[in-house]
Amino acid sequence: MFKPKEIKKDVKSMGISYKHAFQIDKTIYVLSGVDNKKDNENDYGIRLFVIEGNKVIFRSKGMMDSWYLNLTFFKLKTSNSNILILAETGDEGGSYGISVYELRNSHVKDIGKIYATILEDQENILSAVPFIEILKNADGYIFTFNRDVFIHDDKANKYKTINKHSIKYIYDGKNDIKEIIE
Repeated sequence: MFKPKEIKKDVKSMGISYKHAFQIDKTIYVLSGVDNKKDNENDYGIRLFVIEGNKVIFRSKGMMDSWYLNLTFFKLKTSNSNILILAETGDEGGSYGISVYELRNSHVKDIGKIYATILEDQENILSAVPFIEILKNADGYIFTFNRDVFIHDDKANKYKTINKHSIKYIYDGKNDIKEIIE
């Protein structure tokens, strides 16, 4: 895990109001915030912004009805400049899952979603971020967990708990993250 410094950044001129801002290096800042002037019925709510100097270089799709967007950063030992941004969303009922972004040399790529959470008890759905492990492979990343996860089974249209050894998410460097259940 990589913990950049949380800062105050003046972004009013960009039309952004934010809850959290992090300084990645001398010129790169990552924020979770809103930009209502560009919202529409299919793209609204809190979102991820990446700013270089005083210019927005990345603006994610809105997280719709999510009440929060918690950012966690990973800098892998095998990667010199790549930073993974895990953007967990949710509301008063708990976590919705994680959107994953790759920041590499002032370029940001949305690499997909991890729809896994942790079922603490029958009432508490927690973030899977503290339990995620990330490995770099030849072309992308492998995401595994050190705790059983709670996912939605689209075929059965219900939620279920999956053993931590039976599930992983793979990003191959080209296509969105893919869920693998063994």
